[in-house]
Amino acid sequence: MKSQYGYQSHDLSTGEIPHIHNKKSNLVLTCGFLLSELILYILILTTGGSLLVYSSYISIVLCFLFSLIRSKSGDRFLISGLFCTVMADYHLVICSPIQQLEGMVWFLIAQLLYAVTLHKRSGNTVFIWSRGILTLLAAIIAVIVLTEKTDALALVSICYYANLIMNIVTAFSIFPDNPLLPIGFVLFLCCDTVIGLQAACGTYLTISESSLLYRIIFMDFHLSWFFYLPSQVLIALSCSHFDKKYTFAPSPYCSFKNR
Repeated sequence: MKSQYGYQSHDLSTGEIPHIHNKKSNLVLTCGFLLSELILYILILTTGGSLLVYSSYISIVLCFLFSLIRSKSGDRFLISGLFCTVMADYHLVICSPIQQLEGMVWFLIAQLLYAVTLHKRSGNTVFIWSRGILTLLAAIIAVIVLTEKTDALALVSICYYANLIMNIVTAFSIFPDNPLLPIGFVLFLCCDTVIGLQAACGTYLTISESSLLYRIIFMDFHLSWFFYLPSQVLIALSCSHFDKKYTFAPSPYCSFKNR
């Protein structure tokens, strides 16, 4: 609106100034988050010992806190998934000895929460049926392949992996023009593939130490965290896009359902 002096002024009743300030504060918050994660990322990839442990865990906690603060009206299932990731890493990073089964159960719950978020927006029951069938087949194949080596950890892990793959397919189908979440899931998959092969080697699988695969997964480099932290940062950043004022562009092959 114009003032009596001919200059452009703000009508406080419209909330323009608070909106501008809110955008600035969100920008500062996001930049601070990314800078903090970059510093922690460098520490994770270049250090070891207790500094590595605590840098790793703090970086994941920050992802959850950022999603909680930044996304005031975001999807609660997506944010809850990040909280489950925090709990999973508590068992896998902080606890000594690590508690693999408990950690994988939390990771599985996280993927199921992400699935709820995706299916709420897809409105497509095909993804639900496909998820159930893929999870069941994966569990059956695991039992057949592992035979007497089958245990709770193996079954939970394979169900988790199957749901992560379905989340990747669903996310790319629903959000083709907004790749933060789908790419985050892909990096998540890369991380879990490395960790899965490391854990399976000598227990469920036999991998020759002279093979290229063995050298890659056991290289003197934190390869899993190279993928893992960026995946969590992208998932956390995607939470802001689930606010009511934002919408994702759906794929033409998938119906879109607003909240």
